[in-house]
Amino acid sequence: MSNRSDAAMGQEHQDMKATLPLRTVIACLWLLGTASAAAADAPLTANKFLEKRHAEVMTIINQSNPSAKVDDAKEQRLKSAIGDLLDFEELSRRALADHWNGLEDTKRQEFVALLAQLVERSYQKNLESIRNFQVQYDQAKHQGDSVLVHTVARSRKNRRAPAVEIDYTLFPRDGSYRVYDIATDGVSLVANYKRQFNKIIRRDGWNALLERMRKRLAEGSDDL
Repeated sequence: MSNRSDAAMGQEHQDMKATLPLRTVIACLWLLGTASAAAADAPLTANKFLEKRHAEVMTIINQSNPSAKVDDAKEQRLKSAIGDLLDFEELSRRALADHWNGLEDTKRQEFVALLAQLVERSYQKNLESIRNFQVQYDQAKHQGDSVLVHTVARSRKNRRAPAVEIDYTLFPRDGSYRVYDIATDGVSLVANYKRQFNKIIRRDGWNALLERMRKRLAEGSDDL
């Protein structure tokens, strides 16, 4: 194999890792969804459900879009899907950690709403790239009151490219499952947000964090 080929494969793996961890990792949420299950068989049910949800959401993504009206309808369906998959409040609470406890309800609600918009935007922006990867569901296990689902993503275009490991942490809620964290090759979504939020709050204060989030939304960005 040529050096050029090896470099190309290495670059593809790096691109995949850069895509998934914080910003475009949200695009992988099409693998997740709600499901009722008894605690005894929760890991197996979670795996089976992720596979089913993957197929359902990919059907939405692959729909033809002959008009703007259809595009809008598709976007609303995807927005609704991610709202059913990810618990924005739980993600916010875990990412803010100690800062969450001292907030008034109105401030919590505003923060959750802003984070939800950033996440939804990132999810929809990067869905197209997900078509190029195939996901294998390898194992699932209990972690306290949560379930960790381990998956492996491989490029469909280059089968020799290194695989990327993606772990989803879900917990039972209202007779179904919700996801609150995703780790790609060991890089946790919650941990990344927590690190950024804590740095901004300690340096510039709570209002500065909210203003920064509003600004990113106004600019059409999903990064902090």
